[in-house]
Amino acid sequence: MLYLSEKTGKSYKTIEELETAEKELAEQEAKKAELVEVKKTRAKEVEEAYLNYQNVKEECYNKVAEAEKKWLELRDKFAEDYHGYHMTYTNNNGKKEISFSDLLDSFFTW
Repeated sequence: MLYLSEKTGKSYKTIEELETAEKELAEQEAKKAELVEVKKTRAKEVEEAYLNYQNVKEECYNKVAEAEKKWLELRDKFAEDYHGYHMTYTNNNGKKEISFSDLLDSFFTW
């Protein structure tokens, strides 16, 4: 006699085989459901990290904009009072760097 399982859609020779197959199927479905929950949780973590990144990035841009504004105001006021301003930039190795536009400006500063 064959036993047909409605859960697996297969037929089995003994009731024990049927019960074992249905138990394995239930375990697989539980495992899949658990993986779906883990995936949702991790996706939410990624989204929260991205939103935090965006907030931090915006704060940094605002700080940079404020610092640049202050620097430009002070530089322009200095240049106005003393008819120019020169600044030497150094890279991470401590070597002096000058841009091409700075070089041209130094030739044409009166």
